[in-house]
Amino acid sequence: MRLSHVLGTTLLLAAVACGGGQKPSSGLQKGNTDVPPPPDVSAVKPEQTDTPREVSTDAKADYASALDFYNKSAAAGWNESSCRSAAEQFSAVARAHKDIVEAQYMAGRSFHNCGLAKDAEDAYQAALKVKPNHGASISNLGELYFAAGKVDGARKYWESAIKANPKLTAAYVNLASLNLAEMRKTKDQAAWAKLEEDARKKLSNALAVDNENVRAYTVYGLVYMEGRQKNRNRLDLAKLLLEEGEKKNAKYAPLQHALGLLSLAKNNLTDALARFQAATELDPKLAEAHMNVGLIQLGTRRYDVAKAAFEKVLSQQPKNYDAVIGLGIAQRGLGDLDGAEASYKKAKDLDPKRGDAYFNLGVLYKDFRANKENDLKAMQNTSKVARQFFQDFMGKDGSQGDKDEAQENIKAIDKLVKQLDEAMKMAASQPPPPPAPAPAPGGGQ
Repeated sequence: MRLSHVLGTTLLLAAVACGGGQKPSSGLQKGNTDVPPPPDVSAVKPEQTDTPREVSTDAKADYASALDFYNKSAAAGWNESSCRSAAEQFSAVARAHKDIVEAQYMAGRSFHNCGLAKDAEDAYQAALKVKPNHGASISNLGELYFAAGKVDGARKYWESAIKANPKLTAAYVNLASLNLAEMRKTKDQAAWAKLEEDARKKLSNALAVDNENVRAYTVYGLVYMEGRQKNRNRLDLAKLLLEEGEKKNAKYAPLQHALGLLSLAKNNLTDALARFQAATELDPKLAEAHMNVGLIQLGTRRYDVAKAAFEKVLSQQPKNYDAVIGLGIAQRGLGDLDGAEASYKKAKDLDPKRGDAYFNLGVLYKDFRANKENDLKAMQNTSKVARQFFQDFMGKDGSQGDKDEAQENIKAIDKLVKQLDEAMKMAASQPPPPPAPAPAPGGGQ
């Protein structure tokens, strides 16, 4: 079975998540439901983060104390208790010194560290009441909305953040990441070229502000990997960017993942696997890296390793259709046919329009379950179940190559069913075997 029968190969080229690790929830929303409009900063001068400010000695001391607690908590590892304690300390500073917008922002950042989205949102919005053009608060609100699947809302906030602070590199990289995702979906070449030009411009702006920004190098490399089918020279440019990023920070997990994708694009599976594994070690929560480890291990038939990789993906993303299919294939390879069938049926329920589950159920029944049947009638019935799955697949989303193979499987099953009919008729027409001779008198002694 080709890899395309396992999972769509475009999944292997997952983008670096926006917001430095934030990921959209399942069921992305393109709309802005429940997203308040970003502040109108068009009439306000961009904030000057490097402009000296008059701050009282007490305010400086209070803020420094809260920041010291924050840094110690970060070094120890965040948990909900420490996040809330850090947020309360910064909130106390903000209440005592109402012009210290940074304190209110850091309260939001403290909540954000533990995924306390509503508390973080309230704190960032409170910061904007103090200073409507506080770019970092606007940008982080964009990250929260992106993580909630409100992509258009996130885009608006990041665009507003850049207007508020043209030196805000995170917003540039996040917008470029959104462009990259759109590049992968569009079939309109003119739209693709426009998206690429805008992504490159934003990434160049980010690197002009911060030449050490490893996220910018990573996304830039991924942008150049797109379009490689028509122009293989793009891979050389991607390589230069990613290697430059590696000089800045070789331990950035998404960068190692991107280098794995580059090796994959060059058909170097050994290096790709090593890079993906390195990424999972650097960041065990990087689901895309676990996914790609699983896919490659399926190809080498190391089904136990593949199964473990897909299970790690599903521990974070229980509704990840492709990981469920991959798990089913690994289970099938390990001989766990019941487990494989349960996984395929779970995927079928997750997205009834996609064809992968139906195709793999057909393979499971045709090539595995039917061959285990002990009599001709049972084999025929099981083969008919396989045929129905392949027939159902023909009406679902899937590649033309898979549709052609499914049609060939249907023909092969029809031929087998006919042959089994003939074999059963022939067996029925044969006279019964003669009875066994009776034992000799006396027990044969």
